[in-house]
Amino acid sequence: MKKIVWNQNIIYGATTLKDAQKPDQNNMALHVCNDPKGVMKNRFELEKETLPLDHWALPWQKHTANYYRVTKNDLTKGAYDKESSIMDVDALYTTEPEILIGVFTADCLGILLIDESTPCLCVIHSGWKGSVQMITRKTVCHLIQEGLLHPENTKVFFSPSLQVSSLEIGMEVVEQIQDLPMDSRPFIHPLSKEKALFDNQGLNAKMLMDLGIPKENIHLSDMDTLTDAQNCFSYRRNNRTREFPKCGEHFTFGYIKRPS
Repeated sequence: MKKIVWNQNIIYGATTLKDAQKPDQNNMALHVCNDPKGVMKNRFELEKETLPLDHWALPWQKHTANYYRVTKNDLTKGAYDKESSIMDVDALYTTEPEILIGVFTADCLGILLIDESTPCLCVIHSGWKGSVQMITRKTVCHLIQEGLLHPENTKVFFSPSLQVSSLEIGMEVVEQIQDLPMDSRPFIHPLSKEKALFDNQGLNAKMLMDLGIPKENIHLSDMDTLTDAQNCFSYRRNNRTREFPKCGEHFTFGYIKRPS
């Protein structure tokens, strides 16, 4: 299966990529798909490399700033059908082994945070809507306060997303970013009086560094979902080109391995 893998000693993490040779182009999202049976085929293939589907727990994201702690009581939610998904949350975390959690993204940013000293695993979905709500800061602050993430031990991996050269926003979004309680100026690049480019990765990385996570522990992605049509899903590209089939989504996921 086509994916980027971050295989740690205790926690396994990865992001799946677009693959024209797979059902529904290797789409993993049941709530955004052309072929639900194809999505399930992809999930059944992925479970062979990770954990059985009855050990998955997945969200139905709504661009919120809500986070949720996943336990064994949540197993199978969203795994076999979208209706049973964990609703209205855009960040999941767990400290329990053998629970696979993940978020779905196309142009938005998927963030995987790993602290193997706890161990703790967290996944976050943050497009510009999530970023102006500071979902990354809110979630990570909560995990630090609960003693689940230790900044000096935390490693962060970013999924493919719209790079700054492709993420064009209007002034109504610029104003929301400027209102954040942090210096957001380095992440806004004006194009005109009406438009600007936005560095979503940079802003989220700054939030993480402000919370004490070392810069060298934050692994940015150089894959641009708009321009990399071979490997990446992109709503913006689909809308511009009216590409068919409709856009699918990447899956940024992880799980804590069973203690040896």
